[in-house]
Amino acid sequence: MYKPAPPRPKKTNIVRSRNGCRGCRERRTKVCDAAAHPEVIKISLTAQLKCDEKTPICGTCCRLGKPCERVRPELKFHVVTAPTTGSTVVSSSKFKATEEPISKTDSKLPNGLPTPSGDLVRSLQHTERDVFYSTYWEDRCLPALPPMFRSITGLLNFAPLRGAVLALSACNISRIQAERKSSASIVSSSSYRPSLQHQTRSQLYYSSAIKNFTSLTSDDYNNNLHLILVILVTFGYLESSMGNFHGFNCHVQGLSGFLVELRQATEDSLIRDLLAAWFQSQFLVWWARTYFSSLDVQRYLPSIHLPAVLSESPGSLYERRAVVLSMLCESHRVNTKETLGHWAWSVTNPESFHVETKPPWAVELENASKRLDTWILHLPLSEQPIKEATSSHSPILFQSHDAALNFAYYATARIMQCPSFLYSLQTHDSRGLFNGCAETEKWVLLLLQIAQGVDMRTSITMNTYTIGFSGLLLAASLRCQDLSLGVRIEEWLQNLESMQPTEEGAFPVYQTLAVVKAINQQRMIGRDVFGVSQPVDDGGGTPKFYGYNSQMIRSLLMHGRCRASGEFFTEDMELGI
Repeated sequence: MYKPAPPRPKKTNIVRSRNGCRGCRERRTKVCDAAAHPEVIKISLTAQLKCDEKTPICGTCCRLGKPCERVRPELKFHVVTAPTTGSTVVSSSKFKATEEPISKTDSKLPNGLPTPSGDLVRSLQHTERDVFYSTYWEDRCLPALPPMFRSITGLLNFAPLRGAVLALSACNISRIQAERKSSASIVSSSSYRPSLQHQTRSQLYYSSAIKNFTSLTSDDYNNNLHLILVILVTFGYLESSMGNFHGFNCHVQGLSGFLVELRQATEDSLIRDLLAAWFQSQFLVWWARTYFSSLDVQRYLPSIHLPAVLSESPGSLYERRAVVLSMLCESHRVNTKETLGHWAWSVTNPESFHVETKPPWAVELENASKRLDTWILHLPLSEQPIKEATSSHSPILFQSHDAALNFAYYATARIMQCPSFLYSLQTHDSRGLFNGCAETEKWVLLLLQIAQGVDMRTSITMNTYTIGFSGLLLAASLRCQDLSLGVRIEEWLQNLESMQPTEEGAFPVYQTLAVVKAINQQRMIGRDVFGVSQPVDDGGGTPKFYGYNSQMIRSLLMHGRCRASGEFFTEDMELGI
């Protein structure tokens, strides 16, 4: 569980005076004329004019022959008028950064952000600030979050929760309101960055929430179990949206220890909802860590085990999402480990491939496929397609965006569960590989039609805290040979990038588009790419404070196979970003 932060060590042994006389205060701050007051200049450079606060006259004033006047505190009152009932402080339909810009400074917060100006820090105490982000939270954040979050609005008087909610709200608006970088800004793969103003406020709210959270007592934990879990889940959503893998793992450890105390409460509906929301963020971080990492990280990334209370009888759309996400990520893990193993092994033992009657990976994918059969069998009609495709180019429609996204997870899991693709990699027969990809390509087409049926702007705002279509289509493009499908995936991403050149589903759109373009370029010359990786893993990069990509990627290793010769290849290719 979280422990209170240790006290900060003192930076100096100097004891500063807070009650010095008026003369000492003025002589320390005002610029004196050297000719008129040479004695003041000399002393100020040597003794720094520290007042010893002796009465009736301090030592410095006595030495200089100056009058010594005590400083008496003054109390000044002003009237603060609260907004009347029914008045609108912030328009819920237009959230624009109209406040004062943040002043630039060389000092830094612990996370690397510039220290905000004094005006900004003081403004966080204003009710209007909190109302602004609270209103944005209700109008824009909640639709993208699991329904469980809508039930906590009345609990925001709990300081740690209120700080966490306002931090997540400010973070959300900072990422939606992209701003162009100046030429002096930090170099990254995009000319856009999140709103630094709102991002700084988010970090200040977050720091306040962490401080209040670590100051809770054991009685606070015992008496507010649901609230504590809500706060931890909110912390996780904030870190996952920022691509902060280290910060997210800290909350994973804290929440894992906390869940031990809740084993007897897993039948509680709110606890189930919170668990479903939490694991959705875990799967998002798992997926983001897979792309783009080294070959070894992709092959040995650990599984995420969903609790039995969720996997056995999912009762809501978001519980069903947690289940299908678990099957998607597990199938992706098994498929990727076996696929990329051909390039990892071929370096030292190119003749190590042989066909087995039932290799371990085939058993794992078969079991996953059976679980997915059960999932689709119990899918309500309200979450199934309402309009079947009339042709391969027509979109597939659903009653809601959430239903469409869940079905897209289902289609992508099916792509990863196709055994014929993996069997075909074990032979140098190009026809065998073509037949193996044919099975996966029907599911790739289904995924593409689902993506074409959703509104792109809705995807941008609603997929902030879960795996989006960008990441799914990238995975699909690595499991097919059909150039026409690859081009359609590229066109979809190109349209998305022209509409919102930042991120979708926590994935940088421009980065994903560049990789898909590189894959299609290889496909055009008869070389199929089935994997991409970094030569040296960067641990997932750095948190996305200044950009929409956590990793500075200019090139990637492309792992593929020549269609004519059947030979495997690995080449370092520039992405053009």
